[in-house]
Amino acid sequence: PFVLLRSKLQLRPRQLGLDGAMENTPEQWYKNLPILTRIGLTVIFGVTVLVQLEILNPMLIYLNWPLVINKLQVWRLLTSVFFFGKFSFQFLFQLYFFSSFSSKLENNEIFAQPGDYLFFLLCQILLLDVLSLVLAWPSGYPMLGPALVFAILYYWSRREPYASLNFFSFTIKGYQFPFALIFFQLLIGGNIWMDLLGLASGHIYYFLKEVVPAEYGYTMIKTPAFLVNFMSQYAPRGVGGGGGAAGRATGTAGGAMGGGGGQAPPPPAPPTNFGGTGHRLGGN
Repeated sequence: PFVLLRSKLQLRPRQLGLDGAMENTPEQWYKNLPILTRIGLTVIFGVTVLVQLEILNPMLIYLNWPLVINKLQVWRLLTSVFFFGKFSFQFLFQLYFFSSFSSKLENNEIFAQPGDYLFFLLCQILLLDVLSLVLAWPSGYPMLGPALVFAILYYWSRREPYASLNFFSFTIKGYQFPFALIFFQLLIGGNIWMDLLGLASGHIYYFLKEVVPAEYGYTMIKTPAFLVNFMSQYAPRGVGGGGGAAGRATGTAGGAMGGGGGQAPPPPAPPTNFGGTGHRLGGN
């Protein structure tokens, strides 16, 4: 009788149609994140907790080029992207965008080879460090986390330009989304410098990675072999491994702003010199 009762209890969730809901837990969501997105999310959250509890002084991790050059505090080039500010609605907003768009981009077919996405992130961090030095000479912008999120979001918009997103009840395409966010920031009087910095960084990578090879036949960006070998131990992926459901944008970003989205249509035309898609913002 005990075995029979146990079997009935085991079947009950499925009979009630709750098996899917039971699997959709925060723990399962976290485990299903791609490895680099999961690590990044963990580090960002951990750094925020340490700063919030005053265990870690943010002055030790912010970007300061004079300290990097004169004091050889090179870790600042990396750590400045892992702090989004203390716990707030803006922090949750940035954390959601990072987990959502980084997951989509890491699973995209362009990063099918192990190590590709890690190299993309390293390139973005280096570009942001240099661009921040140019725009905020001589120390650079202290915290670049939001800029990294926008760079990831922008490059995703180039990889999934026709994905549908709901933005405050308006249906927009992926290639319009970064500019819609910037416009929204202007409307509410927000600071757009981090967004513009991320847009510039993301577009430089896009131009060198996709436009230059397509237009001029030169390969400008290639993942180093040691990164491929390193990541092959932890995240082996088959050819085209990014082409699964997680790699196709279905408007998850719209969840925080008014709902889901549609499936992405067939791939866009090859890139051009200016990296455009032939569409104007708000066009059909």
